[in-house]
Amino acid sequence: MTAEPSNPRARSNQAKLTPKQRRLVAEFEEIAASIGMDYWNIVEYREDGRTALLEVMTRQLISGEIIKRYTFIDELLSVIISHFYFHTTKRQAIFSRLWRTKRFRLFNHYFLDEVHLLTKMRLVREIKEIPTDVRNTIERINALRNAVAHSYLPENGRQYTRHKKVTYQDADIFTGERVTKFLADVMRTQDYLFEQAFGVNPASARAEIDSG
Repeated sequence: MTAEPSNPRARSNQAKLTPKQRRLVAEFEEIAASIGMDYWNIVEYREDGRTALLEVMTRQLISGEIIKRYTFIDELLSVIISHFYFHTTKRQAIFSRLWRTKRFRLFNHYFLDEVHLLTKMRLVREIKEIPTDVRNTIERINALRNAVAHSYLPENGRQYTRHKKVTYQDADIFTGERVTKFLADVMRTQDYLFEQAFGVNPASARAEIDSG
């Protein structure tokens, strides 16, 4: 028997989903409920706790996105560094062969895995100059990631004393407006680094797709 989504919006669209997709949606909802992220069930929670719970859900979603974007940027910097030291071309497929070599595995496990994001950025900058706006965005992402990953209440950190909030460019990151600004900055940074890593400009590729 195929599990069915409990989210009303998912149920209304289930005819458009394959059996596997419906199972995945149902599994996602089960996971979301187990970690308190089932916003569609908010009326089933105690009335006096709903506002706080929704705020926690928002923080958890945005914190996860910050960490995801941080790790992707870290990966792109690692690819650029690997190109420099292993004289590879900007083709992703080449790494499947490199991973079979002990030299590349050791380089990853004992160097790239141990080096912090900003150190990688400084090394890449020595290889090729990085635009100022890209560097600034990476530094802001690094600060946000450190805040949300290393403290349960990051707003109590010294760097946020003035606002008493985790801020991105002087505004609360845990709001829709500010996270939209954050994502726009991140996308520009990712696109630049992706082109340096793989020789493809994702923004141009997206524009071509949109133009049909």
